[in-house]
Amino acid sequence: MAFKILITDDLSPQGLARLEQAEDVEFDIVKGLTPEALAERIKGYDGLIVRSSVKVTGEVLAAADRLKVVGRAGVGVDNIDVDEASLRGIIVMNTPGANTIATTEHTMALLLALCRNLPQAHISLTSGEWNRKKFLGVQLYRKTIGVIGMGRIGTRVALRCQAFGMHVLAYDPYLSDEVAQDLKVEPVSLPELLARSDFITLHAALTPDTEKLIDAEAIARMKEGVRIINAARGGLIDEAALIEGLRSGKIAGAALDVFAEEPLPPDSPLLKMENVIVTPHLAASTVEAQRDVSTQIVDQVLDALRGLDYRNAINMPVVDAQLLKNLRPYMELAQKLGSLQTQLADSAIRRVEVEIEGEEIQDHIKPLTVAILKGILKPVLHQTVNYINAPHLAQKRGIAVSQTRGLAKLDYPNLITCRVEWEGGSRTISASLFNHTTPRLVQIDGYRIDVRPEGIILVVSNHDQPGIIGYMGTVLGQNNINISAWRYGRKEPYGLAISFIGVDSDVPDDVIDTLLKFEPVIWIKKVYL
Repeated sequence: MAFKILITDDLSPQGLARLEQAEDVEFDIVKGLTPEALAERIKGYDGLIVRSSVKVTGEVLAAADRLKVVGRAGVGVDNIDVDEASLRGIIVMNTPGANTIATTEHTMALLLALCRNLPQAHISLTSGEWNRKKFLGVQLYRKTIGVIGMGRIGTRVALRCQAFGMHVLAYDPYLSDEVAQDLKVEPVSLPELLARSDFITLHAALTPDTEKLIDAEAIARMKEGVRIINAARGGLIDEAALIEGLRSGKIAGAALDVFAEEPLPPDSPLLKMENVIVTPHLAASTVEAQRDVSTQIVDQVLDALRGLDYRNAINMPVVDAQLLKNLRPYMELAQKLGSLQTQLADSAIRRVEVEIEGEEIQDHIKPLTVAILKGILKPVLHQTVNYINAPHLAQKRGIAVSQTRGLAKLDYPNLITCRVEWEGGSRTISASLFNHTTPRLVQIDGYRIDVRPEGIILVVSNHDQPGIIGYMGTVLGQNNINISAWRYGRKEPYGLAISFIGVDSDVPDDVIDTLLKFEPVIWIKKVYL
């Protein structure tokens, strides 16, 4: 069956050619869709490719009965309800590198145009004026520029500003001192950047923490006569505060490619201010960037639909195909560990603690924890649970998740340990992958075991005394239930013990009731792995 993809914006001829050459794909191009129209149209599609103009709302995602991937041809995903997509198990991906150079160069173009009043001078000259005094500019040389956000674009803007002889201040919570030293930028706090910069350029992602980052309070901290450039996201700036700063002269000028509302309303004061340069979200609009962003998003969406690769997926625990291949056996083991925990728990699990040991897996606790959550949730939820939505579903159900140490003191090359809590109880189970291929449960609540986690298993808590194995084996045999494996764990003779009894067919409830009548048996849980 062919994958169906809906495209709501322009793609380059090269991108469309890739879709046309794909034998397992059908695609439609429908432009200018409102969220309501998109919700009506999205049914039956496996993939959706959008740019910034189309909003993929929660209502759109709720109406999507087959949607697996939303591809954003560009960087920002604030027009996509990523949380809702994640909750529904839908991959969201973007193309962060495709328009990096184009946006970097557009930022520099805005910076230079702002310094030298180029658009205003052009309009004046074409209107028949020759007024050199009116357009006195300023130089970049020996000025200080503050770069907010040192990602792909911010770092490249910083390097180009240095080529103009500028001193670069950098604010980014994730910028290490070592990287800052390599880039020859001065890392500072946001208040210090605002106070010291002659120019400020924004290159941060739009998040709840960065929305209206540049507001009246931030502007009050700035130098008199500061100039601001924004080619990132319009929502980073409080436009009312910006307009007031421009009118008062606190801000000498602004060059803007993005706005809080796009298209920019015709009555916006920004369009009438002589100290403002505006462009209609053109930063990524080069022949090269449009070609690259289109081909990249098409390739990414096709690979994701085919299950080959998930690069640039922003809501997947593992996006590297080779890493996913290497981790898959461990993730499958972790999922079975989670499934066993939820099937053995006496009530709804409220807390999950995970410990990962072993050179191969110790740096991958996030995907392995997600796999455990998938296993915990899948047996109890009547909806699809996958690696994308498992953390969100766990959070929605009030399950606290944490990483810990010291849960198990076992000597294995690799070890995944999970402790869960429910109201009135808890359980700790450890599992390992023998020879990198063979899954084994190796400990449960301090009982050493060696259990292959597969098929139907009776987990039995009992007192360790003569006759327990004979009685249970007899009852199962009398009911024509074949035992495939029996693993027994105890801490001391005649104490408490635990059995994992693998069977080749289902065990009816009445047979379990018969087993429970034997006095040494405390409890029995039937699990499916």
